[in-house]
Amino acid sequence: MHEDPHKSEMGGAHLNGHASGTARMVRQVKRADDKLVAFVEERPLVALGVALAFGYVLGRVMTRQG
Repeated sequence: MHEDPHKSEMGGAHLNGHASGTARMVRQVKRADDKLVAFVEERPLVALGVALAFGYVLGRVMTRQG
């Protein structure tokens, strides 16, 4: 007898719950990435300024933490 691992009695519903949650998360990340790419294409200098400012602040915080 060949048993399908996706239709097991113990974990089928549990795995499907994680699979749909993961698919939803992937869609959200792709949507956020598309928005970010569109923003950078429309306003490259603003995006560069934001990235530089964030990097500067992050660097200052990290050096104070020791």
